[in-house]
Amino acid sequence: MKSKFVKAVIIYWLPLILYMSFIFYLSSLPNPVKTLAPKGLYVFYLDLPRIIYHIIEYGVLSLLFFRALKDISKHSQLSSILFSALYGISDEFHQSIVPGRIPSTNDVLIDIFGAVAMQSIINIYYYYLKAGKIKKQKV
Repeated sequence: MKSKFVKAVIIYWLPLILYMSFIFYLSSLPNPVKTLAPKGLYVFYLDLPRIIYHIIEYGVLSLLFFRALKDISKHSQLSSILFSALYGISDEFHQSIVPGRIPSTNDVLIDIFGAVAMQSIINIYYYYLKAGKIKKQKV
């Protein structure tokens, strides 16, 4: 029983916590792109609009919340969106106390959009899975 719990924490909750820590770290930097790019840490950085990064960032967060909650909550998708939104709000508050960062309500809305978009993708995946058009994969 104990090993099953530890395995669940490591597989489902640890990636979520690490990813949330990474978001927190990024929001503590005055300019994440300029700070990380010279160090080679922004390997996948492309010159895309900032909005795209917010959508991807919070889409992934929503996916990780879903993975952690899907077996313990009947409302895992709604909870994933809600928790992602709350984390987006807390992230903007955090940015309000970081020198060189400016909090934005628009960023929160974009973050929520990213979370909703990911849950929509998950719904499409499960629709096709149920219809037998794709084989089951671990999410």
